[in-house]
Amino acid sequence: MKKANQDQAKLKDGINEDLKKQLLQMKQNLAAETEKREEQKRQDLLQQQKEKEKNKSFSELLDESHLDWRKYKS
Repeated sequence: MKKANQDQAKLKDGINEDLKKQLLQMKQNLAAETEKREEQKRQDLLQQQKEKEKNKSFSELLDESHLDWRKYKS
């Protein structure tokens, strides 16, 4: 157990500050790219849903409607 702690301390001490900064920057860049991809995916899905809604036929829209025509019949 103590050996593992000593190894970790040695590794931590062995990494210079420039490498630490570079790794942290890479981590931040990866997080930003992931967020950007997720946002693009959400936008694409929203666009597909809008396009699908726009291309529905009258019968599909009527089937999805919750209105009861019998209430409005004279």
